[in-house]
Parts: sequence; C-alpha cells; structure tokens
Amino acid sequence: MEALLAADSTAVAASETAGCGTACCGERGGQSRSGARRQQAEWGRRLAHDLHRGRWRPAVGNSDAHLAGQLGTPHTVVHAEELSGEAVLAGVRAGRSWIAESTAVTLDVTATAAGRTGGVGERLAADGEPIVVRVQVCGVPSGTITLHTEGGIVHRHALPADGAGVTQWRTSTEETAFVRVEVRHPNLHMAALSNPIILT
Repeated sequence: MEALLAADSTAVAASETAGCGTACCGERGGQSRSGARRQQAEWGRRLAHDLHRGRWRPAVGNSDAHLAGQLGTPHTVVHAEELSGEAVLAGVRAGRSWIAESTAVTLDVTATAAGRTGGVGERLAADGEPIVVRVQVCGVPSGTITLHTEGGIVHRHALPADGAGVTQWRTSTEETAFVRVEVRHPNLHMAALSNPIILT
C-alpha cells in the first residue's frame, strides 16, 4: 500500500528521521535551485558513508506551500503496511519511500537476486548472486532516469516523449552496497528521487 504524504505537518513530524527535507524535488521555501542541488548531493554523499556505518537518514519531501495549488508539490510517497499514521511513519523511518514532484509522477524500483526481491528502503540479501535492478517511471516526458551507487551515477536511461519507460541494470554486492534512483526532466529539474535499496 502506498500512502501520500502531502501535508506539511505529517512530513515535519517525520523529519527527525529524515535528511533531505523540503529541497529534494525543487526549490521550495525560498531555497534556490543550486541550493537544492547542493543539498541533494550532500545527502547522496552522506548516504554512502552512513550506510557503511549501519545507519542512514531517509530523504523526505514536502511543499512548505502557502498558496493554493502548491500543496503536495513535492511530496513523499510511502510504502506502508496499512493506511494509518503509525504505519506511514514506520515506512518513513525505514526509508520505504520516494519523493515525487507531483501526483503525475510514478516510480517503481526493485532489486532481485537469489529468488528474492527488495524495494526502496529494504535490504536485499543477494547471497553472492547477480542482482538485477528494475526501474519503471511514468509522468516524466523526455526525462532521464539515473541509477546511483557510492560510485556515483552508474546507469542512465532516456525516457520517451510520453514519459513512460522501464530500464534494468545488473550489479553485485562486490560492486555496490546500495542503489538509488533519480528522475529528472530535460531541464534537469528533479521529478523523483528514491531512497536506496540496500544490497547485502
């Protein structure tokens, strides 16, 4: 079940476990585009370091909006066990979430190995087997999907004009301990950002 965190108060309540805050998908709250990109890059650098130490801070997004039509742009999509406040916050704390610029954008990220599948914010025990990462995106016309590891960008895929596409990438735990996804528009504005899938 996915729950949409569009209300600022819900995202703020979860922010003590979050690292990226309001800047992950845009320039809200008076932050410049370059400031948002710096914050995204810093979160990505810290992520690799923190995962190797066994603790990391999931990214969340919210609008900090005060004008009609802006609430929920961006927002956090949470994979929750049920639609309750407790379950949604548990999903946020675990990082089983991704950030979207609007409800028009959808993202599905999975990693599969040794007959098991892991999603965003989950651990996948690969048992030394090859890992296939699959990403499906809708709602980002002519955008670009990028897959990121501690080594930086490892895979790029261009989306068609209708904005829907699927890409796959193969890796192993010898190559990386995690993978996360960014989806950007042709003008480089962020459309979606996922928390990592942790590979063990």
